[in-house]
Amino acid sequence: MKNCLLLLVSLLFINLGFSQEVQPFRLGLKMSPNVGCFKPDTKGITSNGAKTSFGYGLMADFTIGNSYNYAFSTCIELSSNTGSIKFADIVSPTAPDTSISQAINTSEYSIRYVTIPLTIKMKTNEIGYSTYFANFGISTGLRVKSRKNESFALASGDLTNENVDVLADISPIRIGMVIGGGVEYNFHGKTALVAGLSFNNGVTNIFKKNYHELNSDGTVALLNGTPISTIKQKAISNYISLDIGIMF
Repeated sequence: MKNCLLLLVSLLFINLGFSQEVQPFRLGLKMSPNVGCFKPDTKGITSNGAKTSFGYGLMADFTIGNSYNYAFSTCIELSSNTGSIKFADIVSPTAPDTSISQAINTSEYSIRYVTIPLTIKMKTNEIGYSTYFANFGISTGLRVKSRKNESFALASGDLTNENVDVLADISPIRIGMVIGGGVEYNFHGKTALVAGLSFNNGVTNIFKKNYHELNSDGTVALLNGTPISTIKQKAISNYISLDIGIMF
């Protein structure tokens, strides 16, 4: 009798272990509102707060081996990274004024990327109708568009320029580390709603331009009326996204 009970319990656990169907490949759609900021690493340039943006795309999971609990997870997403920075700058003279004006420049950037993340996805077994997951990996973004709005604080008042094309100032590739987690809710057959949070930490410089050398008082250093621009402008972009989608 004891041996029979042990056999029945073993068969029960084996049945539970194989009760969930393993799908080798899954596709889905997602949208990802996000909040992002720039983190400068150049003297004289400071962050000016977080900004909101949006992304959307096609996501896919590839099961590792025959395991329900592990998968390669990727996505093709059109996303925007936003951020604002503040720094000392100059305004070139316009007639009839012939003098260069020192100013504080506040620039708000919106950079659009085609982003492809590649992460390892780790999932629990289904609990009720829900499966909880965590993922970790890297993302690569290819820059496709970049605009900025800038405002110069001058003694005579503010000067603004909107929707300025700055594609040439932004690095063509952005690489970041991704960590996140969430839940899948299975509501019919193989179809599941997905909701999660992801943190994307940039590791590469988003700029490919030089910044001005500064005087001891924080103003832009000039040589014969021209800024001395020899310092590499550096900053990374970070953002947190709310990922909402549906898997089929």
